[in-house]
Amino acid sequence: MTIRDVAERAGVSPATVSRVLNKPEMVEEETKERVREAMDALNFQPNALARGLSTQRFDTIGLVVPGITDLFFNELYRGIHEASRAHGLKVLLFDSQHSRHQALEGFTFLHQHQVNGIIFTSKLVTEDFDPVLERIGIPVALVLTQSQGRVKLPAFKVDDVRAVFDSVSYLVARGHRRIGMIAGQHEDDITGSLRLEGFLQAHRFYQLPVLEGQVQYGDYRFAGGYQAMMRMLEHMESLRLTAICAASDEMALGAMRCLYDQGYRVPQDLSVIGFDDLSIAQMVTPTLTTVRQPFAEIGARAVEWLVRASGGIQPDNGVCYLGHEIVERESVRSIAT
Repeated sequence: MTIRDVAERAGVSPATVSRVLNKPEMVEEETKERVREAMDALNFQPNALARGLSTQRFDTIGLVVPGITDLFFNELYRGIHEASRAHGLKVLLFDSQHSRHQALEGFTFLHQHQVNGIIFTSKLVTEDFDPVLERIGIPVALVLTQSQGRVKLPAFKVDDVRAVFDSVSYLVARGHRRIGMIAGQHEDDITGSLRLEGFLQAHRFYQLPVLEGQVQYGDYRFAGGYQAMMRMLEHMESLRLTAICAASDEMALGAMRCLYDQGYRVPQDLSVIGFDDLSIAQMVTPTLTTVRQPFAEIGARAVEWLVRASGGIQPDNGVCYLGHEIVERESVRSIAT
C-alpha cells in the first residue's frame, strides 16, 4: 500500500495524506479522520525512514556495542530501552564484534539510517574517531568509556579507579594482604588501565608489595578469567595469595571455575571479588561478591543527554560519574584476627 492508495480511498490528494503523516496540525480534523480510516482499512504502514527524511524529525537513537553476547549488555540495554520508550524513541543496534574498524563503520551505518543520536559503549574513543564524528554531525554519548580525541563527548560511567581501590580496601579490611589482580587488556582499553591503576593505588596506600605474576590480563570474558587464573597459579608458591580481584564479573567467574578445577575452594582457600554485579553473580555457588555498576541508570542518563542535545539544548560534555557500591555475597571470607 502506498500514499496514493490511501489518498484514492479517502478521496483526498496524496499531498494531504503526506500532511496527515508529517504535519497533522495543518489538516482539518474531519479530513484527518477520513485519511486515518483509510490507512486502517488498507493496513497502511508509513515508511519511518522516508518520513524522517522529509520532516527532519526522527524518533530513533543508535547504539554501538562491542558484542551482544557480552553479559553486561543486557543490564545496560534495559536502562537504554526503558528511557527510550519513555521518550517515544526506538533503538537501532549495531554490533561491532569487538572490532575497532567495525565500530567506526557503526557510526556511518547509524547516521545513514537517520538516528537522532548515538550511544557508544566500551571501546576507547581516540583521535581516529574524530573525522567520522565531525562528518556525521549528530549528538554522541559514551557509556562505560570516555574520549581522548579532539571531539568532546559526554561520558557516563563509574569512577573505575575509585571502585577498584574500594574493592581492594574491602579485602584489606577483612585481613587480606596478598591480593592478585585479573586486569583488562593491555592496549586500547581505558577501562582496564583505570581499574589496574585503582589496584596499584590501593597497594601503594596500604604499603603492600606487587610481585611478579600478581597481575594477569584477560579480555573481560569467562575464558579470559580462567586462563589468567591459570597463569597466576603458576606463581602461587611465591605469591601465596589469599584473594583475587577481577576487573569483571565474567573473569571472576572464570577464575572461580579454574580454582575449582585445580582443587582450590572459594572462599576457604582463596576469596574472589568481581566487578559489575551482573545477574549471574547471584546464580553461582558461592554467590559472587562484587562491585556494582548502575548499568540501567548509566544507560538512562545517556538517553536523557541525547534527548536534550537533539532538542537544541547544549548539555555538559564532561564525564559524569555515577555511584558504585560493594555488594557482599559469599565469595569473600574474612581472615582478619
